[in-house]
This record gives sequence, structure tokens and C-alpha cells, in this order.
Amino acid sequence: MAEQYAAPPTPIDFVAAKDSVRDKALVEGLEELYTSNKPAAETYEWSAEDRADKEKQIEDAKGRLAFTQEMIEDTEKELAFMQGNKTNRDISGADIMEMYPDIAEEVEKEIEEREWFKDTLGK
Repeated sequence: MAEQYAAPPTPIDFVAAKDSVRDKALVEGLEELYTSNKPAAETYEWSAEDRADKEKQIEDAKGRLAFTQEMIEDTEKELAFMQGNKTNRDISGADIMEMYPDIAEEVEKEIEEREWFKDTLGK
């Protein structure tokens, strides 16, 4: 879109407009307005505080991106581990305890403390 409007617009063909419109005075008035009107070029000044705010937002986004990339890597590792350790009919409880030692430890602790229904909804 910027390329489309980079060049100045083509001039208006007022002669053709005068031939196709009944009110020639209207077209002449528009032509006079068009030729006499020279608006000043509009320039935009980006304020220093707005620029600083945008730069801070960009830096924050880069930090969040790095954190997200780290989370993606961790999740991919965890997914690979879980896919490599799928349970099936041939896996015993001991195998599961070996694959997931943190869960095994929690289960053993709950058995020792006789917390049979600790993780259930109806307490």
C-alpha cells in the first residue's frame, strides 16, 4: 500500500469533466479550488517519552519471548519423556514407580500416613 501511494497522484482531467457535466461552473470552481489549494505537508514528531515507552514494551516482549522459548523446550523434553514412557498392559506398578519417582514417593508417603482419600473430591 505504501508503494501504491508513494508517488504523487495523477492530475485530474478537468477538461473531460467539463465535457461530461452540464454545470460547467461547478467543474471550473472545483478546478480553481484544486489548483489554488496547496496544503502544508504534515509531519509527525514521535515524542521521546512515547518512543521510550515503545522501546520498553519491545524489551519486555523480548524477555517474555525468551521465557516462552524456554518453556517450549522444557515442554518438548517432558513430552518426549512421556511418549517414551507410555503405560501399557506389560508395565507393572514397579515400572511406573521407577519412571515417575516423585509420584512413587508421594504414594508411599500417603500409604504410610494412611491418607487413603487425600486426593479425592469428597473429603
